[in-house]
Parts: sequence; structure tokens; C-alpha cells
Amino acid sequence: MIKEELSASVTVIKDPKMEPFFIGKDSYCYTVYQKVNPDPRYARKTTDLEKEYIKVLGHYSNFGSCLKVVAQNKANNKKSYESVKEYLEYYNRVRDEIKTAVVAGDF
Repeated sequence: MIKEELSASVTVIKDPKMEPFFIGKDSYCYTVYQKVNPDPRYARKTTDLEKEYIKVLGHYSNFGSCLKVVAQNKANNKKSYESVKEYLEYYNRVRDEIKTAVVAGDF
């Protein structure tokens, strides 16, 4: 599904630790994408719930910026934190997992 929705000239970079996010690379920039399942509250028909779609989160000039955005968005997917410390610990854990998975240097 992803390959069909993205142009043939885009290199797709996926990793289980980044799910539901992934990165696309074309000749101009990197793009962060998110796979989204429709919210039942906004579906007009039952079949609309089955249609996963891809949302563009932003365009970036380097890979490290993409990884940072993925980590931030993964941390922001959780709806509630009891403290700033809890949020930062979770964010740092997600960032470190992604960083370790791709061994991409500092980001």
C-alpha cells in the first residue's frame, strides 16, 4: 500500500521501532510520513474504517532531523503524562531506541 501511494522515485525507509512513522527520501529532501487508521467518530461508512492512509508530517533537509521528529511524535502519541520528567524519560527512551536501531550518529 505504501509503495503504491508514493512515487517510484522515493526511497522508503522503515523500521519497526519507528512504527507507525516512516521516512521517504527523494532527490530534494527527506519526508516524514505517518500511517493513520481513520477515527471511527469521523467515518461516514464502515468501509472508511478499513482505509489506512498516509499523512505527511514534514519535509527535512537531513536524516537526523527526521529521526528527531519521529521520536517527538511517538512521545506525543501517548495522551497523558504525570510529570515533565515522565515525558522526557519516555521521549529519551524512544529517541535512543531509534538512534540505536539506525546507528545514525547524533540527532
